[in-house]
Amino acid sequence: MLRPNRLVVVAILPFAALACARQPSSEDAGAPPAAGATASAQPPTATPAANVPDIRGTDWRLVAVGDNPVAVVDTQRAPRILLQPDSKQLNGSGGCNRMFGVYELNGDALRFSGIGSTRMACPDGMDTESAFLSALQRVARWKITGQQLDLSDASGALVARLEARATK
Repeated sequence: MLRPNRLVVVAILPFAALACARQPSSEDAGAPPAAGATASAQPPTATPAANVPDIRGTDWRLVAVGDNPVAVVDTQRAPRILLQPDSKQLNGSGGCNRMFGVYELNGDALRFSGIGSTRMACPDGMDTESAFLSALQRVARWKITGQQLDLSDASGALVARLEARATK
């Protein structure tokens, strides 16, 4: 009867040893090496700022087209975009119609293509929707500051400003 119990213990020991091994964490990056440890030849990695949203996978609400603030009336949806991280698809709303397309992201360079939308007429917001779709066609660069996403053209002029929406 004792032999099967010993086999179980022998089989579990390697897993227990792995579980107890200390793995380095990102918190260790700035800590001095422990006594007797050698310093790593690799520089510490920069830690991203807390609470800064990722351009992909974040629901971005339009707050301005160029220098013109966007006001949303009660009968209108908020114009917004969402860049799907895995599929490179753009989806969202111009405020009235659903919009879709694809994007290409390379560092701070961003390009949208194949942008289209459904074609419903709405009593309010059609001018904002048209300006938003046109602005997306001119986007060349992006920059996030806090909860704000600025999209600019090739000359650096702001074409649209968006803010991260709280997810529910």
